[in-house]
Amino acid sequence: MLARAHRVVSWRGFQTASVQFGPYPYRLIRDTKPSVLPKNAQHDDRILAALMFTKPASNNASNIIGWVYGDPGADSQSQIDPQHFIENDRFWPAVQKVFEKHAHEDPELQALAAYQKTGWLNIMDGRNPPPLGRTGSPEDIFGSVKLDDQTIKPHTFQPNLAHRPVTANGLFQLPKYLQGKLVEYLS
Repeated sequence: MLARAHRVVSWRGFQTASVQFGPYPYRLIRDTKPSVLPKNAQHDDRILAALMFTKPASNNASNIIGWVYGDPGADSQSQIDPQHFIENDRFWPAVQKVFEKHAHEDPELQALAAYQKTGWLNIMDGRNPPPLGRTGSPEDIFGSVKLDDQTIKPHTFQPNLAHRPVTANGLFQLPKYLQGKLVEYLS
């Protein structure tokens, strides 16, 4: 089990469970008749749940991280199996825009840039951080930014297409500053 729901509330016909993944809360939205579905979605007796950062806006898929199928008889405990996760291809362009625009402002990344000095700095997923100075698994690298004289060059973010939003280690974890910027962007 990757997460536990802390509380369940109703909001505009959705059943919302506030779910904690690592240091940041994500919302697990359960809806038996979702207005935004993944491509080629099959409806059956399972509940389709959308994972998102912000309250759902009707027909707005950009704030949906992806979808998982769940058991309608399940209690408030939430399981996210990477094999049953359907990634939302509209969400990741928003993440990449935030990285492109704000990565050079992130204090954590600035400290890593001062340590590394030159080259390309990998922006690591916080769900499975590697030891300092080591490169993490490709599925845990969001992308890279160019360094010049211990600073991040603005607008040099290059996405890593091998990054996976959900792995056996859980849902992705953005650096705190960039997670805040993403919530602003999606709101």
